[in-house]
Amino acid sequence: MPEKIAPGDRIPPFQKIAFAAGMNTEYVATGLMTGVLWMPFFNIGLGLNPVVLGGILMAYRAWDAIIDPVMGNLSDNTRTPWGRRRPYLLAGAIISALLYPLFWNIPGGLGDTGRTLYLLLVGMLFFASFTMWSIPYYAMQLELTPSYDERTRLTGWMTFFSKLSYLAGGWLLAFVILVGTLASGDPAALEGRSAGVREILGAIQPWLAALAGNTPGERPIVAGMRIVCWLIAASILCFGLLPALFVKERYYESEARQQVRDPFWQSIKESARCGPLWSLNVLVFFLLLGTMSVASLGQYVNFYYACQGDLVLGAVIAGWKGTVVVLVGVSTIPLFIWLGERWDKRRVVIFMLACSIFGHLLNIFLMTPSRPWLQIVSGVFESCSLSAVWLFLPSMKADVADWDERQTRRRREGAINAFHYWFVKAALTLSMGIGGVALQVSGFNAALPVQSSETLGRMFAIYLGLPLVLWTVALGAAWFYPLTRERFAVVRRELEARRGQI
Repeated sequence: MPEKIAPGDRIPPFQKIAFAAGMNTEYVATGLMTGVLWMPFFNIGLGLNPVVLGGILMAYRAWDAIIDPVMGNLSDNTRTPWGRRRPYLLAGAIISALLYPLFWNIPGGLGDTGRTLYLLLVGMLFFASFTMWSIPYYAMQLELTPSYDERTRLTGWMTFFSKLSYLAGGWLLAFVILVGTLASGDPAALEGRSAGVREILGAIQPWLAALAGNTPGERPIVAGMRIVCWLIAASILCFGLLPALFVKERYYESEARQQVRDPFWQSIKESARCGPLWSLNVLVFFLLLGTMSVASLGQYVNFYYACQGDLVLGAVIAGWKGTVVVLVGVSTIPLFIWLGERWDKRRVVIFMLACSIFGHLLNIFLMTPSRPWLQIVSGVFESCSLSAVWLFLPSMKADVADWDERQTRRRREGAINAFHYWFVKAALTLSMGIGGVALQVSGFNAALPVQSSETLGRMFAIYLGLPLVLWTVALGAAWFYPLTRERFAVVRRELEARRGQI
């Protein structure tokens, strides 16, 4: 049973909310790009080869894997009047927001090779700037409270705010297509709408056309993203600045400021010797690999298998699916926190991973051309289970940081987080390549409005089978995670006996 959270362990409410709202930054900046917009924009919209696009995403994540440990060590060793993390949060949010629109405004006159090189260059600059924000942010999360259960409550708030982004993300593709259709002057955008709505949309059409600067024959998703990218950039800036401006670092003044700086390679070796961290590394690697390797493919299965090539219907279903997922996910956050406080984080993660596997299997019966809307049911079951897992993983990583302090006698949140995120980025890198290859192997042809039955069957089989295998490995890794509630309590008592309460 949980112990009552001591007043000194609680995070001040305003700081908790400001930090949790900052969680939206990653999904807005990178999640939407790679999971929602990338393949539809560059493959369907611009006609770039899906294998090339998957390779570009692999290059981005490989670059991330190189610079993450450097940023983690740099963050741990920084000493300023404003702390170790906050200066990087400020700079990273501003630079990332400025670079984001460059993805969606490729200069004219470039061939496929030129556009590929352009995306590689812009992407490496963008992901370097975003790493400047993300590694210090997640390092700060590990040090905001020493309480086993308060850490879970913090991640509950982080999950709540991230759900708001997912809600917008579920409708984003439909919104982009609508904006692009309006910008092109297509009368279809006004059909079936009330006179008042037609009047409003008709009034803004010239403005949207001027902002998009679209060319004849351009697909709506391309013109729409030229406009919407500025709204996304503004969101990156707003969410990214919240933790930089309003959250204080708990351990900096009392402990981290005086500790000896950690050499880079020594930091890597110490992280590699952190046993509990390896359980989380393997868990998150295979969980992400199973989820993200079919993320783009899932859009195509929705569009071309379940909705028979009707992109508008597919986008609307995706929007409603995202909405229902968010509503159910938000309503179940208190339940998951309650379970974590009365059971154990490890036990809840194992249970919810099993539920995710079952939910994904439901697609056999619910994601079909005869009833495409029923995919919402399986999607909600699967997504909410995975959301519960992601709620507990950051809290478990904070427990690992305390275990590491007991071993090394230093607060090394940046190094631990960067080492862990190396596996996150490795999974994302590999999954993006797998996603492009899977689409190519399925036989999908973007030039065809209707795909063959053989292509659709291969797409669905890959989408269904690949996550099941990989999530089962993640389930095994969760089984061997050693820091139960009882073992963590021992770690905390030993730390406080040595250096006092903080």
